Amino acid sequence: MILRITREQNRLLLKETRKRWPEEACGLLFGDVSGKEAVVKKVVMVRNVLESPTNFQVDPEEFLKELSKAEKEGMQFIGFFHSHPAAPQPSPTDVRYMRLWPGDIWLVISSVDYSMKAYRIVDDELAGLHVEITDE
Repeated sequence: MILRITREQNRLLLKETRKRWPEEACGLLFGDVSGKEAVVKKVVMVRNVLESPTNFQVDPEEFLKELSKAEKEGMQFIGFFHSHPAAPQPSPTDVRYMRLWPGDIWLVISSVDYSMKAYRIVDDELAGLHVEITDE
């Protein structure tokens, strides 16, 4: 599967990663999924209620508010974004929670070198996605 994000969305994600360091930054991804392509149309940064450098938890009230807003705008929730203080690989905790959201995308950015990778659970297995940054 391909995850498409725009340069502006990428800039926003990197900015949030830098701003929240040493804590993990987190956010929500909204857009469309069809076939083997997911297109991010909106990125919303949300509070990490854990305020932790090694874990994140999206504020549930913010999540519901933003989900309702996006649905009214004709978009679906497609996944989460968060930063890691290491390589952009899911931690065992991430994988455990990913299993509760099978099919949803988890975009991870390293706060060390700002590299980015995306994952999701497919048939109960961790699968990597190709991230493509587009001009629009």
